[in-house]
Amino acid sequence: MVTFNSIPMNRLIIAITLLTGIISTAYGQDVAVTANAPSTVKSGQPFRIEYTVNAQGAQLGQPDLTGLNYYGASTSQSVSIVNGYMTVKYSVYYTVSAPKAGTYKIPPVTAEYNGKTYKSKELVITAQDNPQQNQAQNQGGSQNQQQSQAEEQVSGSGNLFIDVNVNKKEVYVGQHIVLSAGFYSRYNIQEIADTKLPSYNGFWVKEISTSSRITLQQKLINGVPYSYGLLHKKVLIPQRAGDLVIEPYSIDFITREGFWDSYKRTGKSTTKTIKVKQLPSPKPDNFGGAVGSFNISMTADKEEVKLDDPLTIKVTLTGNGNIQLCEAPKVDIPSAFEAFPPKSTENIKTDDNGMSGTRTFNYVAIARQPGEITIPAVKFSYFDLATKSYKTVSTNELTIKITGERDSTATGFTGGVIKSDVENLGSDIRFIKQGFELKSKKFGFFNSFEFWMIILVLALAFTAVILLRLQQIKNNANLAAVKNRKAGRTSRKRLKKAAEYMKQNKKDEFYEEVLNALWGYLGDKLEMPASELTRDNVVEKLGDKGVSMDAVEPFVNTLNDCEFERYAPSGLARPLQDMYTRAAEAIEQMENNIKN
Repeated sequence: MVTFNSIPMNRLIIAITLLTGIISTAYGQDVAVTANAPSTVKSGQPFRIEYTVNAQGAQLGQPDLTGLNYYGASTSQSVSIVNGYMTVKYSVYYTVSAPKAGTYKIPPVTAEYNGKTYKSKELVITAQDNPQQNQAQNQGGSQNQQQSQAEEQVSGSGNLFIDVNVNKKEVYVGQHIVLSAGFYSRYNIQEIADTKLPSYNGFWVKEISTSSRITLQQKLINGVPYSYGLLHKKVLIPQRAGDLVIEPYSIDFITREGFWDSYKRTGKSTTKTIKVKQLPSPKPDNFGGAVGSFNISMTADKEEVKLDDPLTIKVTLTGNGNIQLCEAPKVDIPSAFEAFPPKSTENIKTDDNGMSGTRTFNYVAIARQPGEITIPAVKFSYFDLATKSYKTVSTNELTIKITGERDSTATGFTGGVIKSDVENLGSDIRFIKQGFELKSKKFGFFNSFEFWMIILVLALAFTAVILLRLQQIKNNANLAAVKNRKAGRTSRKRLKKAAEYMKQNKKDEFYEEVLNALWGYLGDKLEMPASELTRDNVVEKLGDKGVSMDAVEPFVNTLNDCEFERYAPSGLARPLQDMYTRAAEAIEQMENNIKN
């Protein structure tokens, strides 16, 4: 006996709907067989012919492809219900090519339905050695056919695989590589179930902004049509010399095959090896790792400044290359100024050409000595990829006039002490007046019981404050320990911000904050810098701390899914609330395991 509980509810609903639609179809649908193909093709170049019948259960015959090269066929089926009437379309796609220039006629294809025979139109295709780009195409699938004319060169095979391309396979340390990853499929992809991405060990990684929706394109590989979807693009910058390996991608897809059946299928990529060369020696003294093409400038917000007033010196680095990673230019600010550490801002674009833009370093200096002061030119060295040599660019020097005089008798100077102000202190000691008598005064409170009790309480309070302060200094001296203690609290703050983006339905910002919460929690809790945060390193470190794999696996899976969901098409992406709940639970479970 079969009960309703044994049938998935979604399939039951669809079955009832289709049954109703089929009854309506018998009275509201005209059967038709259509044929589509490009009217003009290039000889030897594969193209597709499409036959479609709009009746459920119709038997579609095979075309006569005599004279054409046959590569294979694929099918698709779609169902739509409008105003109670169901339309079913069953299509067959044949991939063929014309072996030589000429005219090819394909007779009509027949379909049998309810004892009747229906025919398509005859197709006439002209093959040319050099067809015009703008020749008229038949309606229907011809536009998609044009898009699939170019053969693709890929690093995979089979019905489903991941293709990973890099624009360079041999580079210098610090030279960028553009990586693009996408999937090729001959199946009908319904959902992305699980992802395993490489750790990119040895590379600094920066995401290239792409559409959050995956748009499928039709492409040909060795004459076989595939659906292609771009997963992501990244800029990789190698940080060390040697053969750096990009491990294979592994992604699980849910495919729809036939009308009811769904399968879980895995697509994988091949391993990529990048040969990274060391930068040549000797390197310039002021070389800070910059690779690419750069320029530098230096300005000040004023040419004349009053004593004890601030001056802002702005150094701007402009160029294309690893601009976000290179060291800040060294500015030699004279001792006449009291200089503070610089604050930097950046405006950097990341695209298929790598990274380009500007980094600005603002130095605030307080004028402490009057006079005309020269700030030397700033030099910046980089490795030029075009000439494969080191180049040095420099700014102009700046001349700043400091006005005003230092009052040697002033006692209210707030900006600090100048060396010249502390010379000959012995001559400044004034004569102490003599000839008067000191007399003591007796107070009843002095040396009383209340007096000593107050002294005792103050001494105990002072001792407690000192001990607490020493402990605080000891704790704060270990910044990693502070971050470790506050890891859970910091991650919850980030998740709270992600929740705000979730309410506003800002998908990209939401996933960015969730990833920051997850990776930030691991970095703080394991006391690891961001450059060492990889999945392999994290799993190993957690194992060393005795964390159960029951806590590690959900955390790592949440990371993987979150990184992929960020770029999944909106039709395939899971609800934001699900990912938020998983991230919160993963952090809570990890927090409990590490504490225990």
